[in-house]
Amino acid sequence: MKLTKLGNTKLNISQIGIGGAAFKDHYDSKAAKAVIEYALKHGVNYIDTSPWYINSEEVLGQVLPNISRSKYIISSKCGRYYSDDVLEWFDFSFDRITESIDKSIKLLGCKYLDICFCHDVEFAPTLEVVINEALPAMKKAKEKGKIKYIGISGYPLEKLKTVIELSSVKIDVVLTYCKYTLNDTELADYLPWFHEQGIGVINASPFAMGLLTDLGPPKWHSAKPETVEAAQNAAAFCRDEGASLTKLALQFSTSNPNIPITLVGCENIEHIKSNVDVMKNGVNQEDLVLINTVRETFFKGSHSWEGIGEEKFWKKVKEEMDKATNMYWKMQSATSH
Repeated sequence: MKLTKLGNTKLNISQIGIGGAAFKDHYDSKAAKAVIEYALKHGVNYIDTSPWYINSEEVLGQVLPNISRSKYIISSKCGRYYSDDVLEWFDFSFDRITESIDKSIKLLGCKYLDICFCHDVEFAPTLEVVINEALPAMKKAKEKGKIKYIGISGYPLEKLKTVIELSSVKIDVVLTYCKYTLNDTELADYLPWFHEQGIGVINASPFAMGLLTDLGPPKWHSAKPETVEAAQNAAAFCRDEGASLTKLALQFSTSNPNIPITLVGCENIEHIKSNVDVMKNGVNQEDLVLINTVRETFFKGSHSWEGIGEEKFWKKVKEEMDKATNMYWKMQSATSH
């Protein structure tokens, strides 16, 4: 598989990479082991994960120590964490970032991270905490050899650009998702600027988090109803044409020569085989016609859900804070009688 240099880093990465979020529901390492071994055998050398992906790091940690460290590139993230308590989902403080990086390395059993991303910076209470605490903590970890390159990730591209412009810490890589897909190509507008800064760009979620599949998006998805309807109509159109919307989505997301890598979730061996086959077979004229037809017919105009996820999150935070406040005053009232 084609390898491309990632920005100004010394990393040569494969055209597709493994999105570790797909391993979050695995409670043993057998499926992950099969996926990783097949991927490496067929030239896929990049794996991404995060503490947010439930037990993904633990699962990968049962697989990676048995593979030569030179055979793969691994990235994880910090700042966003899985918890049943929404108030514990994000913590961009210096100490928590430092602790998170150490924990990821230990769980993965990989000695160091090739890239560590500050995860979904748009959810920080202010960007100042990212700039003044999270990134300096990551710089210190880099100086200690715990990470090779510093990255930031998120959905709103303008916020990623703002962090880079304001940060005194050098950002090596950005990771964004659902921003170069059949339904949204905003990333193309930002590529020249990222390239001018020498920043490597990682594209993720070519299927727009399940939107561009026959099954459709999960219930938690933030896409607008009209976007969901458009995707369902596109999937039906593809079925009628004897084609697959998912296949077209991957072909399109990996077709831009200025995007070196696209991360794809692979829950099992069948998924990774299918994705590798798509990359091997390339795009023929019939595929191009279908891709253009789908984009022109179903995804004209804006099909972004920018800001909706953040709004949902802060609404949940307010609800939890209100519950805590009400409970406090009830306790105060009870003890005062």
